[in-house]
Amino acid sequence: MKITEIDIRVASNPHSHMVTSGIKGGKAAHEIVFIRVKTDEELEGHAFAWGGRSGVATANLIGSIIRPLLLGEDPLDRELLWQRIRQMDRWWGFLPIYAHGPIDVALWDLGAKAANLPLYRLLGAYRHSLPAYASSLILPSTDAFVKQALEFKTLGFGAYKLHPWGSPTRDVEACAAVREAVGSDMVLMSDPVAGYNQQQALRVGRELEKLNYYWLEEPLSDYDVHGYQELCRALDIPIAGVESTPGGLFGTTQYIVQRAVDIVRSDVSWKGGVTGLMKTAALCEAFGLNCEVHTTTNALLDAANLHVSCAIRNCEYFEILVPQEPFSFGVTNPIEIDAYGHVHVPKEPGLGMHIDWGALDNNTIATV
Repeated sequence: MKITEIDIRVASNPHSHMVTSGIKGGKAAHEIVFIRVKTDEELEGHAFAWGGRSGVATANLIGSIIRPLLLGEDPLDRELLWQRIRQMDRWWGFLPIYAHGPIDVALWDLGAKAANLPLYRLLGAYRHSLPAYASSLILPSTDAFVKQALEFKTLGFGAYKLHPWGSPTRDVEACAAVREAVGSDMVLMSDPVAGYNQQQALRVGRELEKLNYYWLEEPLSDYDVHGYQELCRALDIPIAGVESTPGGLFGTTQYIVQRAVDIVRSDVSWKGGVTGLMKTAALCEAFGLNCEVHTTTNALLDAANLHVSCAIRNCEYFEILVPQEPFSFGVTNPIEIDAYGHVHVPKEPGLGMHIDWGALDNNTIATV
């Protein structure tokens, strides 16, 4: 089997924009890059890529740097192709961290379809479902977080994560109000998106310990390895990090061996695809750490995340950004929770997701 074509298009998600709090130009279009790998045996692999600040720029990089490495190759040689892309990236490719993973996802989707297996079974199934947590966007007020947490508890979620503002006093007030509202039986996490300095993170962490929060995620910049070491040493609440660290598996290694993280965050979008995430999860398992998989903000890659999460032992939760609808664009069968707050891995071959061709066609803004 040989790869004959790699079609790449950019679609604008009409239902969503990404918001970054506190910086000029914080709103950006939520563009999706759709990748379609075709073969001479009429099998196809599909993936979405995160568009970053420009889906067209992302698509052009994938088309000009990655596509030539794959045309004419056997799509089942995934490890070879993964290593080849990584090598090319070092030789002046300098790809954004979200460019490599989606191609690898498309190859795994194709390979699982060739094997007539859902991806998680091709990887080696560990389970068929796992608990989900509702993960907020940055909301305007404490009351908005409280209202949303209660709403999703009513819908069956057993866990909720705040993305507060990065203001320690205000953040603690919001976290405390949510805990009081939902009671002691709901699992809560907080992710200020690198909003604190070391002293602030320590103060907030101590308050979250009193509130019985399950983890504190990315309190510092990922570059502050020393700060993360100090937090892990001083706090009982687990510190989750390395979500945006460059280098994927290889950047994560330094945090683990320096004891600068208690929970590793990884995914198929920013960490080298299914191949990179499986390698990272195995590394974490060897060191006795959980690899908690974070959202990719799009439906196909989140499905790939779910397949990997069900193929590894050391992942406890599945993250769902809420409200979910804007992040379900491009598929007709988005992932949903059951009455017990669990998500179930798709059982059809490959990723098991159904492309919404009409939505993609109607919202395509560029082809590469």
